[in-house]
Parts: sequence; structure tokens; C-alpha cells
Amino acid sequence: MNVKFKVLSAGVLFFMGQSVLAQNTKRDSATSTKSIEEVVIVGFGQKKTVKELTGALSTMNAKAIEDNPVATSVDKMLQGRVAGVQTGVSSGQPGGFASVRVRGISSINGVKDPIYIVDGVRIKSGNLSQGSVNGVANQGNVLANLNPNDIENITVLKDAVSTAMYGADAGSGVIIITTKKGKRGAAKFNMNFTQGITQDAVKRQGVLSADQYKKLLTYSIMNAYQGDPSYGDNFKNYQSSYDFVKGGGLDAEDGGYYSGILNSPYNTNWKKATQRDVAYMRNIEANMSGGNDKMTYFGSVNYFDQNSTVKGADFKRITATTSVAYQATERLKISTDIQMAYSNTNSQPEGGVYTNPLLGQYFNLPTDPLRNPDGSWYLGQNGRLTNGQFNNAAIQDYNYQRNQTSRIFANLQAEYKLAKGLTYKFVFAPEFINLLESAYYSPIHGDGRSSKGQKTDISTRYFNFNLQNILTYNFSADLNNMSFTALQEAYRTQLDLVSATGMVVGSPYLQTMDNFIKPYSVGGQKNIDSRWGYGLVGHYDYDRIILLDASYRRDVLSNFTPGKKAGNFWSVGLGLDVARFDFMKDWKAMSMLKLRASYGKVGNQVLANPYALYSYRGNYNDLASADLRGVYNPNLSWETINPLNIGVDLGFLNNRITLTAEYYNKKSKDLLFQMPLQISQGLPNYWANIGDMVNKGFEFTLNADILKNSNGLNWSVNGNLSTLKNVITNLPGGQILNPPVGIDGANMSGMILRQGESMNSYYMRKWAGVDPSNGDPLWYINGKDGATTNKYAEAKEAIQGTSLNKVTGGFGTNISYKGISLDAFFTYGFGGKILDQWMGYTVSDGSSIGNTPGYGSQMDFWTPENPNASNPKPILDLGNNRSFAMSTRRLYKSDYIRLSNIKLAYTFKGDILDKTKLTSLQIYVLGNNVWTHTFDKNLRLDPEISVTGNYNLGIPIQKAYMLGVNIGF
Repeated sequence: MNVKFKVLSAGVLFFMGQSVLAQNTKRDSATSTKSIEEVVIVGFGQKKTVKELTGALSTMNAKAIEDNPVATSVDKMLQGRVAGVQTGVSSGQPGGFASVRVRGISSINGVKDPIYIVDGVRIKSGNLSQGSVNGVANQGNVLANLNPNDIENITVLKDAVSTAMYGADAGSGVIIITTKKGKRGAAKFNMNFTQGITQDAVKRQGVLSADQYKKLLTYSIMNAYQGDPSYGDNFKNYQSSYDFVKGGGLDAEDGGYYSGILNSPYNTNWKKATQRDVAYMRNIEANMSGGNDKMTYFGSVNYFDQNSTVKGADFKRITATTSVAYQATERLKISTDIQMAYSNTNSQPEGGVYTNPLLGQYFNLPTDPLRNPDGSWYLGQNGRLTNGQFNNAAIQDYNYQRNQTSRIFANLQAEYKLAKGLTYKFVFAPEFINLLESAYYSPIHGDGRSSKGQKTDISTRYFNFNLQNILTYNFSADLNNMSFTALQEAYRTQLDLVSATGMVVGSPYLQTMDNFIKPYSVGGQKNIDSRWGYGLVGHYDYDRIILLDASYRRDVLSNFTPGKKAGNFWSVGLGLDVARFDFMKDWKAMSMLKLRASYGKVGNQVLANPYALYSYRGNYNDLASADLRGVYNPNLSWETINPLNIGVDLGFLNNRITLTAEYYNKKSKDLLFQMPLQISQGLPNYWANIGDMVNKGFEFTLNADILKNSNGLNWSVNGNLSTLKNVITNLPGGQILNPPVGIDGANMSGMILRQGESMNSYYMRKWAGVDPSNGDPLWYINGKDGATTNKYAEAKEAIQGTSLNKVTGGFGTNISYKGISLDAFFTYGFGGKILDQWMGYTVSDGSSIGNTPGYGSQMDFWTPENPNASNPKPILDLGNNRSFAMSTRRLYKSDYIRLSNIKLAYTFKGDILDKTKLTSLQIYVLGNNVWTHTFDKNLRLDPEISVTGNYNLGIPIQKAYMLGVNIGF
């Protein structure tokens, strides 16, 4: 599908850096455009032909967005669709956010996610939740409040010439979102209904049944006590051990704990108790558009509802959007876009929290009952189950963690033609976001029992605005074409937060804060950040053969110290369209040959505060006290990135086949680190700009129209492939073991930051399997290969790979015949690894088996009758020579191929439309994440969490099967 005008961006500050990658975007994925005469709107009303563009970008259009209805937010749509972009979703929480990395990781402690621009204006993004209350996270994703079907296209800007005019924030990439607008013509109405079911995308580790648990526990006890002369022959074999323990033989030691387990008649499946096999989702939306020579309009409403397979986790969203453009005079055009949204997210705890239902599935004993004989929840003795855990199914019923987000965004623009070729544009865009977070802990059971009930309310309010003044001048002289743009931008964001926690409530049904009679804590926060930016952009081309682009931007930020508030950013881009030379015109097979290169300097704003701040929140004998919270560093500034990009765009057979190839080298400098201080200085460390890193690799994008209307048959294919090599080139001290929690959003246990190695590198002992002669665990002595040892301390730690995929991409096809169409798109990733953080408990080889049943896969353990088992001989409490400790035993290859989207549709034509008075009618079935193949046979985790590389008992990522109908009239 070739469109005459295609909006790539309505706010890119550097217009000339768009790439021939944008030439004729295929309707199935982020691709290159083909029509070499196509005109694109590159921002601020400027229209450029693709022949005038030089930088690196990729675009995902509306068709690809429509085929991915399960992705509740923009950040989840890009996986595999855009060359050079990796996304990772550590949790399948509906409405949660994804980590997005554009051409690798640009920072270690700074901002790693790209910034998001909607119709030329920056919006808030990321997790805005201020209170990760008791393990609950992933609830504040403001991007989930955008209706994906209001989006015309998504463009990812990747090189300096495309991003430099965003200055201090462009180092991790820029994502441009262009929303749908009205078009001239009679009013058109469209309605879309989609409903379906969701399930876990991959089959996770199973749980132990009561019989399996009793067997594994008995073997662990037998192996621990066997040979102890004080017990005679009671532990001679499995049956004698089982009978002895069940009969109370160890009651004197354990108080009847193990005999109680073996005598229990219950067989509770905690996975089924806390999780459903099938959940549902539905999407209902309607829009209208139209206009005339003076005014165009677009409006939409949307309701979206998705449940997780984990009970108590869901997301609901209501949105309304209007867009009006009015040609007031021949010179003056005014446009207004307003987006309104409300969402409600119910979450469940994740990670190492007792109330986490995923933790309970593997930690709760299957020998404990789920309910009492009268049908009420079984809550154990003194509010605890046999092993001290909670009844997680009851917790899901009693407690809640909720986030309600309201968002209003307005984009007001006025454009005035001052003279021929000279245009002034004014933009004012306020954004209001209000988050109400509530966490209720029942006094009946769980965390709230000891406090007789607990409630936390957090109100977070953002008010942001963006102000832009843009002056653009375009002119041509013979074959010389030039354009210049001057820009002034102001951006301000204000955060106001109030929180309160109360305890002791008279009834579990009283859940508002005023019913909690004991105040526990009250908090508040107010932050104001502002920036001023000034920029100049220039473009020159000679007959669109030789292209030259240059930009300069100066940013002034409020949160840096005097002398460091301002930063200068710039870019240069060159292009040569060889296909326009006369000697190429007779070469019919090649229709496009364009060479591009760009280089520049962009920034990455820091998260650290350079000032020496005092906190006055302390209480010392009912007097306010102060303590130092930061060390003054007058030299602290933003990190800088120098991206180099070299590209070539090829077209064959009148661009029925296009290929884009690019090389990138992105160097990050002045990276933030916390430098140590002496104890006498009062604080352990301070922030400083020290450290360097580089990301480099290749990107390829291929598109081909194999058949075009051949007796009604159309067939096209597309694909992209990206490589990544990330290296830390300078690091204070050379290396940092087990970096602090929070670097790249993950628990970094088992990882290392080392000069000369990649970010997110795993550093641990290498597992060598099980000794078949005696069931002992084995590790490689040198951490790589060769000789082995059964002594954990004798094995050396070594680099064991990284969470970052070395190769990523996607490929797809579209086949249509008359009214029938089939779209399919696959994503893939190779070279990364995933760490199961909890495997030390869930596969403990007896070390934790008394309190933690763990994974069902533990049943393949060593015995003399099963010498080739995958797990060592289990030994109660002590484990088997620390076999449960950190090693590559819990590290998996994340290589995968996934059928990300598939859509089979039938579009009605002719008599049916005439009889129904409809303008369009389509019925379709959709699948999302319906098939996943992993190349590591032991991997039972979702492979697309590999950006951070750590599995932390999060809500599973979902697959979906949907049925829908689209009606136009």
C-alpha cells in the first residue's frame, strides 16, 4: 500500500535526518518506502520528498498497529517490527510498561529508555508510579492511556541527524507518535469490536503435587540421615524412611513438622488456586472523520478491558480523542488536538513478597488445605500456613493494589505564512496526569494482620507543558534547494505528591482511609524541572543528488549547578543519491541507490542530584532533625553520546524489492557512577561523570512485493535483522561485582560491570551437571570447560554471557486474494541469556525443601536407579555441596522465534455493502504470541524478558486469540 502523503513526525526538531528507510512503508511492519516520489510530513508542517532525507529511522504504520490489539501501549508494539530496537517485558501485568532500548544501552545509571513525542510534543513516559507498595510495580505506565488505534504511525529516530535537535534527552533514541487526523470529504464513521481470550504465552514450570512433594521430601530426609548410627536401619531405603518419618520418628527433632506433612490428606494445587487457565479481553471503539476546504476533524472513543490469567490483575481503559484543523485565512491555520483518558489497573505483588501469588505457587505446601470444610479460606495457625507462608488465594480475595490514572493532553498549534517560503508556527501543549494509588491489606490475613489492617493512599499529580516557537524558511534557486529552521522550546514539568498510611480498622469492609484510626506515616513531595532549548537547522541539496544537513541545539536545564546548566548538541548529515546520475538511468534493474552518513553529539539527562541536600524529616526527641543526603558536585552534568551512522538504500525492479543496510557506532561518554567516600565524610558515595561505553552493529531491512494483483492475488514479504555489540570501554576500578539493584531496572545479583565486557554480563560459576556415580553436583574449575569439581569453592567465576541479544529482528508476509487476506509476523532474538533469580529456592536439592516445595522439574533427581538425572541427590537442609548456589544452572539461553501476530480477514465487497448501506465491512480472527519456539530445551520462562535478563516471579506474558468485526458507514 503506497500512500501519497505519509506522516512520519509532527514534531521532529531535525527534519532532514529522516532516512530512505522511510520510503514506502509496507503495511505489515516497520519497513522502507518504495515510491521514490512519495512526500512525507517531517514535522512542523514541512513536507519533504524522501529523496531529500539522510538519517536513520524506521516506521511502523497503522496496519501493523491494528494487527496487534493485545499490546496495550506503544512501548510493547515495537518488538521485532523496527530494526535496532529491543524491548523487554519483565511482567505480563495488563497495562504494564516495557523496557525499550534503541541501538543498545546508552547508559548505566542514566536514562535508558527513549523519549516519546506525540504530534510534535514531548509527553511523560515510563512508570510514573511513586509507590511500589509491597512489591507491586508496573502500574503507572502513562503510555497505556493512549489508544493504539488513534495512531497513524510510529517512527523511531536512531541516529544523530534525526535526534540531535532533542538535545539533552536524545541519547537513548526518540520515538515519534503521529495520531490520526481528519481528511476532506463527507463524514465517515467506523466501529470496531474485538473480543477474545488470553493464556500464558509459554508453558511455565509446573508445581509439585502432594505425592511428589512427599516423595522428594522423604528422599531428602533419607539422604541427610542415612548412615547416622543413632537411627539404625530406619533410613536404609525410601520405604523405611517414609514409614519412619510418617510415624513420628523425627517428632522429637522437628516438633512433628515432617510427620504432619506426610500424614496430610490434602493435595492443593496453588497454581490453579491463584491463576485461571483462560482470561478474557475486549476492545470496543468508534471514530468519525471528515471535513471540507476550511476544516477537517477526527474524533474517537475507546473502551479496552483485559484480564490476566493471574487472578486480581487486570486493566481497563476509556479514551476520547478529538482533532480539529481550521484554515482561518489563506495565511493562518489553527489546529487543536485533545486526548482524554482514564484507566484502572489492579495489580498483584511480584518478586520476593509473601503475598505474591506466583511465589505462593511454588512456596506454599501442597499438603496444606486451600479452604476449611465450611468453604471459608484456610488461614493456618496464627495467620500462617504450615511453613509460615500466606494463603495467596485468600490474599487475592482480601487485598487489593489499585492505580487509577487520569490524563488530559492538549496540543494547540497556529501556523502563519509570513511571506513566500517563510512560516511561523506556535505550539502550546499542556499535559495533566493524576495517579491515585491505593493498597489495602486486610486485618484478616496476610501483611495487614499484624497491624490490624493497613491502607496506603498515594496521590501523584503531574502538570507539564511544552511551548515552541518555530520559524522556517524554504527557497530554491535553479537546482539548489535550501531550508532553514530556527526553534525555541520551553518544557516544564511539576510533580506534586501526597501519601498517607493508616493502621487498625474496625472492620475488613471499611476500606477508606478515614476508617483507619492509627496514623502510621504521612509524606509529601514537590518537584519542578524546567528546560529551555534553542536550535538551528539547515538543509541544502543540489537537485536532490547531493544532500547536506546540519543542526545545532543548546539546552539549559534547571537541575544542574551554575556553569553546568547549559549543553551544546549538534549533528551533520551527508547523502548522495547515485540513482539520479545519468549513467544510472539506463540500468533498469536498479531503481534506487542512495548513500548516507551522519555524525553528531546528543545528550542523556542524569537522574542524580548534584547538590548537597539536607533532609529535615527526622525526629529526635520530638524535635525536627536534619541529615545530609547528598554531596555537592559542581561538575556533574549530563552524559553525552556520539552516534555515527553509515547507510545505503537499494531498490530493484521499480522498487518492488528494497534493501536498506546500516552500520552504527554509538559512543557514550561521561557516564554516571557513584564514587566511594571515606566513612568520616558522612556519606558512602557521591555522583560523578566517569565511564565510557560503546554500542555498535549492523541493521538490515528487506521488503519485496512478489506478486502485485496477479489475477487478484497479492503477496509481499518483509524482514529486518539487527546486530548489537555493547562494550564498557572505561570504568572506575575496572569492574563492579553485583551492581546495585536498579541498574537497568533489575536485580543485578550474579552480574558484573567490567571494562571490556558488555552491560548486563553474567558472572558466576559454570555448571557441569551431575556426577552419575554419586549424584554430586559438578562445576568447571576454570569457569569455562575442561576439568570439573564437586566443590563449589574450587570453581572459578567467569563471564557467562549477557542478557542482551546479539541478533534481533522480525519477518512477515501478507497474502491477499480478492476479499481474503492473511498477515503473519514473526519476531526472533539470539545471543542473550535469562537468569532465574529464585531457582536457589525452587530447585534447592533439599536445601529448602522443608519450607519450599519449588518446581515440578525437581522430580528428576539422582538416585542409584536414576544415575543420569538432571538434578543432584537431594539432601535436607544442607543441600548437596551448595548445588543451589549461583551458577549457570539457573542461566538459560534466550534464543527464540515467536509468531507475534497473525490475522486472517475477509473484507466484504459489492452487493453486501450496497444492500446494507455500509462503506466497509470486515470480519477477522487475530492471534498474538500464539507460538513460541525456544532453542534451550530447559527454558520455561518467556524469552522476551531478556533486556533486563532477570526473572523475578512476575505475572506471565500472555498470548491471545481474538475475533473481531470492523464496520464503516
